[in-house]
Amino acid sequence: MSEDIDEMKDELREEIRSLREEIRKEVAAAVGNPEKSSIRVDIREDDLSQTEPSSVIVKDLVKLIRDNVRSSLAQKGERAVDDLVVEMGEASAAELLKSLANTERIKIVKVLYSSNQTFSDLKSVTNLEAASVSHHLKSLLRMGLVAHGDEGGYILTKRGKLLVRTLALMNEALGGESVD
Repeated sequence: MSEDIDEMKDELREEIRSLREEIRKEVAAAVGNPEKSSIRVDIREDDLSQTEPSSVIVKDLVKLIRDNVRSSLAQKGERAVDDLVVEMGEASAAELLKSLANTERIKIVKVLYSSNQTFSDLKSVTNLEAASVSHHLKSLLRMGLVAHGDEGGYILTKRGKLLVRTLALMNEALGGESVD
């Protein structure tokens, strides 16, 4: 009986190794081919019905798969970010940062991050004169960070939300300190 259990464990371990290798190949293929956006692993139903793995082995398998996928995605992500840095246009990046390099504009996009606002609402929240609110909105509109809403107000665009989130993460990473 003990030999049968040991034999089943060995068979299951071999199946897990085989599955792990298949997953590695699929992940490598997906990472190497950006057009392939999914990973597929087929397990025959009769293979599953013949085995009753212990929960410890299943947990280990899930952890192993999760760790391998995370590692592959992290490597792919780092390469993608490195490519973005190399390809980044300095002038357009500087213009984009300039569009938010003002406390009043940051206040405006923070308000718009939470909800759409009318011109009057923005004037009220910022305590600015109408001409100043208009000036800041024109700059944010020109850079594509803010857009006119369907109901006449202003909304933060996807690009605007991404930039505001990035700015918040940068602020957090630098501890809110000024960097020269």
